[in-house]
Amino acid sequence: MAIRRGLLDDPRWLAAAIGGIGSAIAALWAMRGLPLGFAAFWLTSLPIFAAGLGFGSLAAFGALCVGTVMVLMLASEWPALIYLLGFALPALLMVATGLRGGRLDASAPLALTGIWPALVILLVAMLLAGSPGGFDGALIGSVNQGLARMGIADAGMPVEQLARIMAPAMAGWMVAALILCGIGAQSALARRGMALAANPRWSEARLPIWYGFLPSGAALIWLSGMGGDSSLPFALFVVLLLPFFLLGLAAVHRRSAGRTARPFMLGVFYAGLVILSVPAAIAVTAFGIFEQWGRRNQPPGGMT
Repeated sequence: MAIRRGLLDDPRWLAAAIGGIGSAIAALWAMRGLPLGFAAFWLTSLPIFAAGLGFGSLAAFGALCVGTVMVLMLASEWPALIYLLGFALPALLMVATGLRGGRLDASAPLALTGIWPALVILLVAMLLAGSPGGFDGALIGSVNQGLARMGIADAGMPVEQLARIMAPAMAGWMVAALILCGIGAQSALARRGMALAANPRWSEARLPIWYGFLPSGAALIWLSGMGGDSSLPFALFVVLLLPFFLLGLAAVHRRSAGRTARPFMLGVFYAGLVILSVPAAIAVTAFGIFEQWGRRNQPPGGMT
């Protein structure tokens, strides 16, 4: 007798369903402010990465659809849009552009860590164009609301300066969550022999050559004053530098490999990055730019 097979017999669709449900639960857990919601926020894109890196881009797309529908049904349109733009769609794009001919190339996904947040910021700015104050007014209002909740609204805080870096800071958190979930999913799948491709050498990743034109163009618009008093050109410039910051971090890990004092060196490095914050981030970004174009014997194709 012939065995009838349906959708549930296909491991790709099972992975899509499980990945979408797991991702939606993490997103809703964080959005509703439940205990350990911050941890759930960091793990939102992990199930989608796992579905895609283990079963292909189609499984990741299925997980995106399942997760978005669940968030839409159990929350509303705006949480579903935040989930889609902040977690699900960038995870799918990173999987789809990274898997190439049975190998995992980190070049295009690395470029997406700058391009995708910049596109999201542009979309938000367009949606806020007709509101009072526009993009900057919304950011200032968000900062004032946050300070009021913390009880320091009248403490003379530099609200405009905080609003200026708010968009790049949120983009940085989003990118950090995506990177950690992507690497975590690939590493876990590879250890269990379930990954579609072997682990690339993350520390050897390189951006596509054309990517350098994007932050250069954003810097030109910002420095020339073409954006007026808006903080949008500055936000786009900083966000488009995020991949170079990641390259700088990777270079620090690569250059410290094999040294006996490596744990201590990395501990001091990250402590300095937290304490010195902006100056340290600028230095790491500059190091990443040097690694992209200044270091000799660059690995071809973005990975070795």
